[in-house]
Amino acid sequence: MRPALSLALIVALSGPVAADTYWPSETDIVTPSARGLSVASEDGITRADIPFGTGFQDTIHSLIGIFGWEVDVTFPQECGAGPMVSADWPNDITLMFENDRFAGWFMGPGDLLITETGLWHGAPVSNLTTPGGVEFFESGLGTEFGARDLYGLLSEDGARVEAIWTGLNCIFR
Repeated sequence: MRPALSLALIVALSGPVAADTYWPSETDIVTPSARGLSVASEDGITRADIPFGTGFQDTIHSLIGIFGWEVDVTFPQECGAGPMVSADWPNDITLMFENDRFAGWFMGPGDLLITETGLWHGAPVSNLTTPGGVEFFESGLGTEFGARDLYGLLSEDGARVEAIWTGLNCIFR
């Protein structure tokens, strides 16, 4: 019986990997959007979407392959949206999870990703163009903007984007 089991194992392992199997790579490009995150290879071919609602473990597993293991997972003590978990990859993005589900993202000083609409920390305010327009308003944080389902904060002089977020976040005004 053992030779048959060994033969079955060898045949199973020697077969091709399923065509839809995708392993994230450090050369992949992550693009934040109002729906979550999109992952593409260097040549721009979309490999995976990580929409809001994706489980914590699946989300973290996908992004560790791209950003690496240096992720800071915390439990914000006071969050207007309720109990949440935060996963921060320095210089990339901070993800927010509620009830073990990907619920929002935040990019601020030092983060280098670019949204699908062409926004990043330090982008000129002229990049805030979107169908339906952009709304500007004053809050306890300063001048904020809303562009469809993306929100953010402008620099004190109003010339640059200081922070961008969408979904559930711990933003205190």
